[in-house]
Amino acid sequence: MKNVIGSLLAVAGLAAAANAQSKLDVQVSLDGVNWADSVEVTANSAETRTVLVRYTMTWLGTAATPVGFASLTFQPTVGGARAVDSFQAFANQGNNGTGGGVDLDGSPLDGPFGRLKPFAGTGPSGAQSYITHRHTGGAGGAPNDLPAGESYLRIARNDVTRWCGTGPTTGTSAANNFNGAGGVACVQKGSGNVSATDPPFQGGITNVEVMRLALTVGGVGNGEMHDLTLGAPVEGMSRNSTTGAREASWFSSGSDNSGSIKGAVETDGATIHITPAPGALALLGLGGLVAGRRRR
Repeated sequence: MKNVIGSLLAVAGLAAAANAQSKLDVQVSLDGVNWADSVEVTANSAETRTVLVRYTMTWLGTAATPVGFASLTFQPTVGGARAVDSFQAFANQGNNGTGGGVDLDGSPLDGPFGRLKPFAGTGPSGAQSYITHRHTGGAGGAPNDLPAGESYLRIARNDVTRWCGTGPTTGTSAANNFNGAGGVACVQKGSGNVSATDPPFQGGITNVEVMRLALTVGGVGNGEMHDLTLGAPVEGMSRNSTTGAREASWFSSGSDNSGSIKGAVETDGATIHITPAPGALALLGLGGLVAGRRRR
């Protein structure tokens, strides 16, 4: 049955990708300079490493040519997280002018992290700040497909406790979490609506970085390996209440202040491969060699 369900989900994903006009790309890096769909982290079980994660938007459509990205609400997720694996602190409330947006400066590994200016045009108050929810054993409607000791991480407003796309489908409670409204709102103002106190409008429609986070990743023991999978489920994104489509908004011109071009979204996720540090493997081999000599 699990294989059948998996096949159905794969077909549905292919159909969504075929119709997508926007792509949310998740990339990972160990230094903030080199980015890829996967990285290998070497660390022993008593160690941790920092992995940077960025989220970029790209326009894929051909029927229109936007001048810039307007908005998408989404929920970053990590599958296979152990107790030691966690998102580091990030700007979790407010807008560009009140601490909700950050500038990339200093050392990439030191942050700050969160939505990048100008893509924090709006944001929650302290009562609804963004937090990392941890779903273990299918809690809150999350997939129940992980081994014991592993969980899903999901960033959304603190009052949105259910997994993406689950819960009531109508009424105010649909925000928890069917309509996607409680995710992280990456929004910028149109170029004609930017005031003197706002960050400058950012144009471009390819690889537009809207958010950067950092993961603390734990190591593994000798002979072990572990993978973390990063994504953003489509079911947790902005939902058109009329059509039901999960879509991003793009600006059609400098006078467009609402993001009138809409595009269905696909997600390109990332993977973190964790293996033991080479020194540990060498020591393990040396220990075996010494033991062998003693037996002789």
